Amino acid sequence: MFRRSTAGFTLIELLVVISIIVLLIAILLPALGRARHSAQVMQCLSNMRQMQIASQAYSTDNKGKLIEANLAHSGIQHYETNPDGSFVLDKDGNPILIEPWFETLASYADGMISARSPLDDSPHWGPAPAGESIDNAPDPNQRRLTSYGINSFIAFNSGLYPTIDRVDAQASPSSVNQFLVMAYEGEYAGADHPHIDNWFGALNPAGIAQTQAQINHVDGEQYSKAARSNWGYLDDHAETQPFSDLLIDRDENSFDPKAAK
Repeated sequence: MFRRSTAGFTLIELLVVISIIVLLIAILLPALGRARHSAQVMQCLSNMRQMQIASQAYSTDNKGKLIEANLAHSGIQHYETNPDGSFVLDKDGNPILIEPWFETLASYADGMISARSPLDDSPHWGPAPAGESIDNAPDPNQRRLTSYGINSFIAFNSGLYPTIDRVDAQASPSSVNQFLVMAYEGEYAGADHPHIDNWFGALNPAGIAQTQAQINHVDGEQYSKAARSNWGYLDDHAETQPFSDLLIDRDENSFDPKAAK
């Protein structure tokens, strides 16, 4: 007569197996997190490259002119105006809103450009009522419209300092930044351009820059010159770099075309 075995896992054996599983999960989760982060960094870089290529196509269609930033701080959109300053009206008599530049570029890339980086966890994404309101926004319903901004030395007619507005105006396009990532929070979270001239001469340029651009978009400590972000250049390439590689001093940097090496 055969006897049925009643042997099974003991409590100690079960605890050992569970401990091994927990240990493996603890080892694998950070690795999976790093892999996911790396994939998002590459996706953001790819998005920037598409923006650069679309920008070149836009310039070809517009006699070499570079696309301009057109969102004021807090995400205020502008309207088309006549030479006398009055609004251009549509057939119904309403002011014509200027299309944000990133939407224009997306149309040149068959919709392959995303306004939001996969790394961007800004609390200001909407549309309202979702997301937090932007600091100092005159309209509480304004929200972040894009992760990306345009170097304010490139085709931004602020009148604050000389800019270039044409592709052929720079002899070293591989050294001149065009697109960057805007700060996740604060007044510049709703803008599509920083005021880079303010960064020069500060005791800690990275500290000023961080309030306008997310210089640690990829990794690194806030307000640190070692912080790394993704940066897009006029020659259509984009790369991950520490802030210190772009801004050395007023006479050598990747923002002011006259100081680009």
